Amino acid sequence: MPEYKTAYEELNAYKQQYETALQAMQADYEKMIQEFEAVRETAPKVILETKAKDIEMKRQGIYDFQEQASADVSNEELKKIDPILKKAKDAIEKVGKANNFVYIFDAGTGNLLYMGGGEDVTKLVCAELGIPDFTNEAATPTTTGGK
Repeated sequence: MPEYKTAYEELNAYKQQYETALQAMQADYEKMIQEFEAVRETAPKVILETKAKDIEMKRQGIYDFQEQASADVSNEELKKIDPILKKAKDAIEKVGKANNFVYIFDAGTGNLLYMGGGEDVTKLVCAELGIPDFTNEAATPTTTGGK
């Protein structure tokens, strides 16, 4: 579907914005660590503690950014892809009904895409296996105990 290709390209561009920002944040983080290491032996304790806190805040900021970016990308994907999937599902159902198909499977994954009815073959399979038909067991309540 052409709209899927467009949505996919838009999603990649959207993700790339986050990846670029994340790379910049990580570069800043690495620079902060290098600067800390460079003055570790000579800087006063207070300066080292302040730098260490800044590094930890930056690390936490990167983690928070990654979490939010992941959620944002997922939401954007749902917003763009769900209508396309619904359109495809509606078309599959329409074709299935119009052609009196019982089932339509995705040949690539084996997933059931449409089920328009059909006969329940559980009883036939049970007979073939030589086991009792269990389909009535679920429908028939059993009682235990008594007077």
